[in-house]
Amino acid sequence: MAVAYWKKRRCGAMPLTIEDNSPISPDTHRNLGSWLPTIIWLTVLFVLSPSIFSSANTGRIIVPILRWLLPGSSGATIAMMHAMIRKAAHFTNYGILFWILVRGPMAGRPYTALMLCVCYAFLDEGHQILVPGRTPSLYDVALDSSGALFGRFLNAAATELS
Repeated sequence: MAVAYWKKRRCGAMPLTIEDNSPISPDTHRNLGSWLPTIIWLTVLFVLSPSIFSSANTGRIIVPILRWLLPGSSGATIAMMHAMIRKAAHFTNYGILFWILVRGPMAGRPYTALMLCVCYAFLDEGHQILVPGRTPSLYDVALDSSGALFGRFLNAAATELS
């Protein structure tokens, strides 16, 4: 009898209930699953934070592409375009983070999602204090937060339209 019970339980034929004294409920699995895309994206942002993605290193890739696309441009124009691309990446990455949060674990709580984005922006810049070749910047925190806020505006517009 006990063997049949555990076979049913293991195959998913029997739902978990509180009476089962199971430490993990189905809601916990669902909640962890909703956080998975967020955790993956936060990991991507963390990996982008070290000195490999510093301005000098990204310039080795972006600057030649810009010179090829804009052959008559001055060095100052190319440098400005490189900086703009890097800052647009900050803005976009945190807009994406906001959307992942608001469509997943923070569904229905956009302001909480926004605050999480701002907190992670501060943590990310704080992490750069420990990374050689990187300097933390409140300007980058503002850009990151602006990207998340823009994501909030798009979210509000999409909600209003639907």
